Amino acid sequence: MQAFTLPEFYMPYPARLNPNLEQARAHSMAWAKDMGMLDAPKPDGGVVWTEAQLAKMDYALMCAYTHPDCDGPTLDLITDWYVWVFFFDDHFLEEFKYSRDLTGAKAYLDHLELFMSDDPPEPTNPAEEGLKDLWARTVPAMSDGWRQRFITSTHNLMIESMWELNNIDIGRIANPIEYVQMRRRVGGAPWSANLVEFASDAEVPERLAHTRPLEVLSDTFSDGVHLRNDLFSYQREVQEEGENSNAVLVFERFFDCATQEAAELVNDLLTSRVQQFENTALTQIPALFLEHQVLPDEQARVAAYAKGLQDWQAGGHEWHARSSRYMNEGAVSGTPDILGGPTGLGTASLTPERLGLRRRAMQHSHTPFKPVGHLPLPSLYMPFPVHTSPHLEAAREYLAGWGREMGFYDSVPGVEIGGVWDEHRLRITDLAHCAAMIHAGADPEQLNLSSAWLAWGTYGDDYFPMVFGRPATSRRRRSPTTGSSCSCPWTWAPHPSR
Repeated sequence: MQAFTLPEFYMPYPARLNPNLEQARAHSMAWAKDMGMLDAPKPDGGVVWTEAQLAKMDYALMCAYTHPDCDGPTLDLITDWYVWVFFFDDHFLEEFKYSRDLTGAKAYLDHLELFMSDDPPEPTNPAEEGLKDLWARTVPAMSDGWRQRFITSTHNLMIESMWELNNIDIGRIANPIEYVQMRRRVGGAPWSANLVEFASDAEVPERLAHTRPLEVLSDTFSDGVHLRNDLFSYQREVQEEGENSNAVLVFERFFDCATQEAAELVNDLLTSRVQQFENTALTQIPALFLEHQVLPDEQARVAAYAKGLQDWQAGGHEWHARSSRYMNEGAVSGTPDILGGPTGLGTASLTPERLGLRRRAMQHSHTPFKPVGHLPLPSLYMPFPVHTSPHLEAAREYLAGWGREMGFYDSVPGVEIGGVWDEHRLRITDLAHCAAMIHAGADPEQLNLSSAWLAWGTYGDDYFPMVFGRPATSRRRRSPTTGSSCSCPWTWAPHPSR
């Protein structure tokens, strides 16, 4: 039985399939054998992967979906990279996560990093053998800037394993903000984005690689990949392998809610990230081209890179819905003929549900300014009786005059018509009453001073958003019967000796 029912995903791009799939399947199986990945022993007996397990996980299908347009040799190399990274993940699990061997894990990762160089040492295990081979076949075609970015993302991918292992060792589950930040920083998706540059022949110009629009593309792509993976892999990672680096588990524990509700919350976040990716690609990237006077060939590379990330999102979703590695019951439900559209392998995501059209329609069906009823306040616990200063009426009159002297009722720069307040506004806000209950034992002078402090803070609280909180063309004087009440987080307390 599945841990929860998969939510309705928003996926606006149909997945497409690379025609070189069968060649990549045969190549990746032979390559994994050559690297020793099908003979790697587990500490407690058996092997990490068998040939049947590798065939069933079908990483060639994943790469054919996520890179639908590259040629056969490129697809072979990309598939080898993903066979390597999944083997690394499973090998690390068997060797170190189950045993909680932090010291051995760090030594393993430190030595593995040495194979991202032009002069690597002799490999001692299949992960090192595979990385040495892939590095030599990939980096000569790319620039030094790309090489450094790829080293960083591969290094971070390895760091994630240590972060997860540390949290498992101490039984700690991250909070949602930390989790998303850490996964974006050290997860596998930035590494995948680097490989998109290689596979699409779309290396991002170095002068643009760290601009905000391109970093937003990378970040939203990463969040989408990681959150989607967490939804599909919750059952395997959390329930079967005992891991705690999964967004569904993070939300479940942090919000103290049921697993199904946590999955829906994760899917809402996933949807927002995919939609921000769309908005950035369509609005901010063209503006970036103008701002930096990007040359036509550079524009073509950035556009191909964005398209490659889009293909990866769609293809990654389709593969998760089909691979035996994941919980995906009901994720693929046949392929009805939609308006005479395409059918067959690679078109399952064309159904209205898989496109997320219902979710998109819901987003645009909200009625703004809908009348709502009164929100009843809960029963608040207050063990202390309320006392009010006998000098309240005098403080009210003092405050009305003090506000006039301070210019609270006058026009000011930014609010030229009518001012922020008038006397009626100050009186109905009744800040002197607030002060009289806060400082019930104050003498008249102290109560006047306390009332004035509250009025000053509340006036500033109203003034700031009117002047700086919206465009000048939309500023209007608010009705004196509406606006902020006393919301200052501080109050003035009279000194007992005064």
